[in-house]
Amino acid sequence: MTTICAVVPSFNSELHIEQTIDSLLNQTKPLHKIVIVDDGSQDGTLEIIDGMIRENKNIELIQLKQNLGPSYARNIGVEHADSDWILFMDSDDIAHPLLIEELQAHLERLNRTGDQPEYFLAHPNYRHIDEHGNVIDNLNYGRPYRKEEALGFLLLRNTIATSGTLVNRELFRKVGGFNTEYRYAEDWDLWLRMSEHSGVAHINKHLVDIRRHSRNLSASMSTMHEYEKKVLLSYSLEKIKEAIFRRTQLSPKQNMCDYVSILFRLDKWEEGYTIIQELKDNDCNYEQLLFLEGIYFLKTESAIEAEKRFAEILNINQCEGASLNNLGAVKLIRGKVEEGRNLLLRALELYPNYLDARYNLQSPPPYTWKSLKFTWRKLRSKLISYDQQ
Repeated sequence: MTTICAVVPSFNSELHIEQTIDSLLNQTKPLHKIVIVDDGSQDGTLEIIDGMIRENKNIELIQLKQNLGPSYARNIGVEHADSDWILFMDSDDIAHPLLIEELQAHLERLNRTGDQPEYFLAHPNYRHIDEHGNVIDNLNYGRPYRKEEALGFLLLRNTIATSGTLVNRELFRKVGGFNTEYRYAEDWDLWLRMSEHSGVAHINKHLVDIRRHSRNLSASMSTMHEYEKKVLLSYSLEKIKEAIFRRTQLSPKQNMCDYVSILFRLDKWEEGYTIIQELKDNDCNYEQLLFLEGIYFLKTESAIEAEKRFAEILNINQCEGASLNNLGAVKLIRGKVEEGRNLLLRALELYPNYLDARYNLQSPPPYTWKSLKFTWRKLRSKLISYDQQ
């Protein structure tokens, strides 16, 4: 590894852009250049950047005449970066001083072990901070993935934040960069395409602070899920299944369960349900099968059958958040209001940021399948707080 440039898209970022740039300037391993692509800011962002450029020649500003979105801005930044590697950082996030040094050293260690380099993407853990810089939570979502298994794991869930991720510029360009038609899930789409050619290196340290506030693009959960489906639809079912079954550290039955979960996300409910019935006759993850059956019965509005599945899950695991919400909602629909509300309160006690449970608890009667929110995937151990849109 020789040179690294940071690429930072900015749009009306006057509140935090200086702190972001300072965190990149203060790396223990200096960056070759910091490329800032301003996406048509109308506030004081440009004045702040101009002032910092006068004091540091390693900062380069590119001004777009109109707002074209962060994917376009990042792609432009990569084209202007004359380096071998790119560090992505959003304009309100903060890099720990050791971020570059740790990522570079980790990649070099991994890529020394084989005949050919295998890792062209690396990322750390991160913390969430609020608008004032107060730490909200520490997140440990990331995991390392070998090249042959990376796509199969990432298809199930995105575990990589954009800020603090280091990528090989040549591979980034080879796979086409960020898809400018995606305003949500554009990072996940890129990681998936890169994972077809690279393992995913991960450092189990909090080296980035990601700011959460009402202006975050990722705030709209419903729209984000629509774009996630678009990303999945860009792959054939054959390719998805093949990638999932390359995860040799998991059993074939576990891989099949995960394949069913993707079929459900693509609205292939009957196809997935048929596979579930076949798996039930085998020694498979019983709790996961119950959950898949449960969400199938939610989709088909079979209240009694759904209630049985989620209740059985809670007999196995009393803290399973998605089942608490889903069973609570079903009980509201069936007129068991007190039982339902108690389940939702329990879900919020365990997961204070759980939007579906909070929404259902605040919903007035009459309770219907359309008026309540169900959770279609098991929860992460920690939930991000998003605005509901």
